[in-house]
Amino acid sequence: MLISFFSASLWITILSATITAAWLWLKRKEEPALIALAAFCLSMAIWCFGHIAALEGYPKIARSLLLANPLLPTTFLHFVLLWLRGSIPIAEKSYRFTPLLYLFAIAITLLSIWGESGHIEAWNVFPHFFHIDSIGWLNLLYAVGVGIAAHILLLYGYRNNLGNKRRSIIAMFAVGAWGFSLATSFILPSLEIDFFPYPMLALPSYVVLVVYAVVRYRLVEVNRWVSQAIQWLAILIVSMLLMSLLLAFIAPVAMTELATVPTLQLFIYSSILLLLAWLLYGPAKQFSDRLIYPGASIDEVTLNQWLHQLNKATSWQTLAHTIENIWQQHAPLTKHRDGKRQENIGVRILNATGDIYVESDAIEPRTKNTTALFVCIKRGDWDCQLSGWDDIPPAQQHMAELLAALIPNACTSLERSIQLAKIEARAERERIEQQHLVELGSLTAAIAHELRNPLNIINMASAQCDEKIKNHIRNQVARAELMIRDTLSYAGNIELKTSQQNLVSIAQQVIQQISSLFSVSIDLTSEPELMGQYDSERIQQILINLLENAAAFTSTITNGKIELQLSQHKGNTLIQVNNNGPEVPPEMLPNLFEPFITQRSGGSGLGLSIVRRIIDAHHGTINHSNQLGWPVSFVISLPLTLKSQNN
Repeated sequence: MLISFFSASLWITILSATITAAWLWLKRKEEPALIALAAFCLSMAIWCFGHIAALEGYPKIARSLLLANPLLPTTFLHFVLLWLRGSIPIAEKSYRFTPLLYLFAIAITLLSIWGESGHIEAWNVFPHFFHIDSIGWLNLLYAVGVGIAAHILLLYGYRNNLGNKRRSIIAMFAVGAWGFSLATSFILPSLEIDFFPYPMLALPSYVVLVVYAVVRYRLVEVNRWVSQAIQWLAILIVSMLLMSLLLAFIAPVAMTELATVPTLQLFIYSSILLLLAWLLYGPAKQFSDRLIYPGASIDEVTLNQWLHQLNKATSWQTLAHTIENIWQQHAPLTKHRDGKRQENIGVRILNATGDIYVESDAIEPRTKNTTALFVCIKRGDWDCQLSGWDDIPPAQQHMAELLAALIPNACTSLERSIQLAKIEARAERERIEQQHLVELGSLTAAIAHELRNPLNIINMASAQCDEKIKNHIRNQVARAELMIRDTLSYAGNIELKTSQQNLVSIAQQVIQQISSLFSVSIDLTSEPELMGQYDSERIQQILINLLENAAAFTSTITNGKIELQLSQHKGNTLIQVNNNGPEVPPEMLPNLFEPFITQRSGGSGLGLSIVRRIIDAHHGTINHSNQLGWPVSFVISLPLTLKSQNN
């Protein structure tokens, strides 16, 4: 009995491995590495056939096939190399030497066949079983070494991959451990251990699990097949258990002949019955559907066509019309007593808050209801419910249920497409607005340049005027000139020309300039020298704008104070400008660094926005605060090193 189970296990493995290899070969275009995996399955089938040959008394054939063992790990290593190409430390040029792996495996196989590598003799309950001899251990050691190399590469692949490929690698390690536990029983006779190789009875699972670990996340239809296979296997096991219980209770009473039937035969009979049931399930379901739902027979091709049509919808209105059209084209004809065809169905699509995206024209405006209605609503995920179908014939109800099952997927796809379209439209608007700003900046710069000529003429013409009028004109011209300068600075490109500079020296020059213009005292707190990569002119522009603002507000109050603090910390230069002038109004804070925001009389409103642009070009930051012991503080952070660049 045990030999029969062992033989059945080998034959099932041969059959499943051969079928799997053929299927992988057909799928090779979707994943080139599947060719090597198909070769692995065939190698497993050959190895199992070697055991069959040994059991049947063909020692030469058995010995040759079993000593071809190195081909198993070699094909697996080849698969790993192809599957993880680009994510393992193997140079691309090295792949041309892949045939050498097979040459080595064939050489080890031929050497083993030629030498004293193994023999066939009785063991345990087996009349014939393979025993490993001297050179055979070299054969086995080579196979183990190649297998270890393959799993080391899988470890590299695990480290360098994410997502489904990493999950497949984890599954392959688990299956590898399972395969190792099964294969160890193969060498029991060679170790003189008299124990039946029970683990090899589970050998059919190994090939299937190896392939499933790879294709589970790559070929989605495999999961459906495996799910169905598990269901039928569960039915088979439960059936066998129930039959065993039935025989245990009934056979001694009235069915003694049935109790004598061998368990293997009962297993085969049960498997055949389940296979027939599986083959008949499809036709039987079609027959029952046609009997119960006449005129509403829908095959898988039609369902796929429906799904394709639904997924082509570009708006909620289009989706509703598509549902109506599908119904009109495929629904069985039903008529009222007056001979007219039943009215069209309606479609209502709502969001999670109950707002209606779209509602069919077929829905009666006053009652907002029809005889039959598809109601699509989003509650977390999309769902489609049937409303008002109680008086509709079963055939139409059945078709409506099939159609309703497809609609949520179409709603999800459409919602995602609409959101993506909105994002793309917003990005396009922003691009157009950005382009408009660039054009506006160029236009502003051109206008500012053109304004300088008439201003110079006005300034020269004022020389003949009364002194009071002349001073007034020159003040206004200077104000306009300041506006032009700031406008050009804001509209132009910020080009940095950095070099090694002492920030303290730059600050001292600016302080001297501002102090003489505004007659204010500015305190400098700093180390004697702070070196870094700075654009001297741009840093001066930052300090001038900030200190001018501070001086303009503090020069009009009693005991006005301005303080400039410079320091370096963790690779950054810190600049802090404090003054005790009036605080910035709260309503101005959110837009403080935007253009044309000013509280200063005579200011252009561009000073802080220019400062912000220069600091951004330095990859730095600027912030306003009134929490540092002063009513107004501006804190700047700039990196110490910055390569010259254009922004």
